[in-house]
Amino acid sequence: MEIIRVNEMLAVMEMKGADGLPIPWSGRFIELNLKAGTGGKRISVKNVVLLGGGQSKSNYRNPNHYQNFTRNFRSINNQEIRKFHPLLMETFNDMRVVL
Repeated sequence: MEIIRVNEMLAVMEMKGADGLPIPWSGRFIELNLKAGTGGKRISVKNVVLLGGGQSKSNYRNPNHYQNFTRNFRSINNQEIRKFHPLLMETFNDMRVVL
């Protein structure tokens, strides 16, 4: 299995195709919710795209993704939006993720 570093993985996740749309990816990560104190479950996703940029344009709530080192992704299939911690990614596009 090939290896990819977290910073390289994030760069690939942020890439856009010739049409300007995000390129879908797949992977597996460990779920974690620091506020609820839960997690540990392995989650596999396919055909998802990274959402947003570095800064929230919302006046209501800023998720501080870069400060909290979290990102949101959206499933191409069912439009579900979820949050994940890039440091807890185990695989990305069939590559093992390392720090």
